[in-house]
Amino acid sequence: MGGVNAAPDYVREVSIGEYPSGTVTDQTKQGGIISIYYLGALFGCFLGGWAGDRIGRINGLFFSAIFALVGGALQAATQGATFILVARVITGVGTGALTAITPVYIAETSRADHRGSFLGYVFIANYLGISVAYWISFGLAFVDDGLSAVRWRFLLAFQCFPAIILLCGIKLLPDSPRYLASVGRYEEAREVLEHVRGSADERVQREFKEICAVSEEATRTSPAEFIKVLCGLDKSRAPHLGRRAWLCIWLQVMASWTGVTAVTAYSPVLLSQAGYSSIKQNGLAGGLNTIGIVGTIISAQIVDRLG
Repeated sequence: MGGVNAAPDYVREVSIGEYPSGTVTDQTKQGGIISIYYLGALFGCFLGGWAGDRIGRINGLFFSAIFALVGGALQAATQGATFILVARVITGVGTGALTAITPVYIAETSRADHRGSFLGYVFIANYLGISVAYWISFGLAFVDDGLSAVRWRFLLAFQCFPAIILLCGIKLLPDSPRYLASVGRYEEAREVLEHVRGSADERVQREFKEICAVSEEATRTSPAEFIKVLCGLDKSRAPHLGRRAWLCIWLQVMASWTGVTAVTAYSPVLLSQAGYSSIKQNGLAGGLNTIGIVGTIISAQIVDRLG
């Protein structure tokens, strides 16, 4: 959306500013279009957690990808502000569900001593995707002097490609051993665990027994259960669970408040206000988000060593 915000034809299509200058005059409306996606993603996170426990991690990812695909296609076909608002909610639901399920799936299939780095690779891919989007935006800024509708419609349509790849490939993966054990499919869980660990030695068998023991005591997640944890009403699972949940929430909030979300969504706009030309805006935006890959690689390599 950072590149989309800088496209004059998009500014005209959703009626938030002037054409052909691309100057945004209705920043409130622009911000609403950006942020309503995160409202959909918030709902999608709850939906993803709920679905992942009931239909499995793989099926949850499959249906989440459908939402992301439909939402991306609708965004690319935008015919006005109301149109894109609805489309971004749909996309947000899909992306939020994917964001909720993917780290769980990776954590459940990775070894404990590599779990942090494997989760770090997820965010390397995330920054890589953002970087690719910004460099595509940079290239499209040269088409018809940046006034073409292709400049922003292709960017919004491009998100459909990874969703299609995910839809085609996700069913080739096995579900996680923990989910399989939670629904009583113990033999499948053992087979998958031995396959992903590459052996059936004593350590793997011990891990399998631990998974089975935990699954017998586990309950499925739900928004109501989450609220109980936040309010400190569920003391049966672990000590200080509510406090730990709030710590996680505020760590995420503070991470966004560093400005990283604003840079991701508004890089060209911020650079324009700083006085850079259109070409430099898009080039610098691509560079800024490419540097993010470096930081994420470093964190993935040290998190399991330093904690």
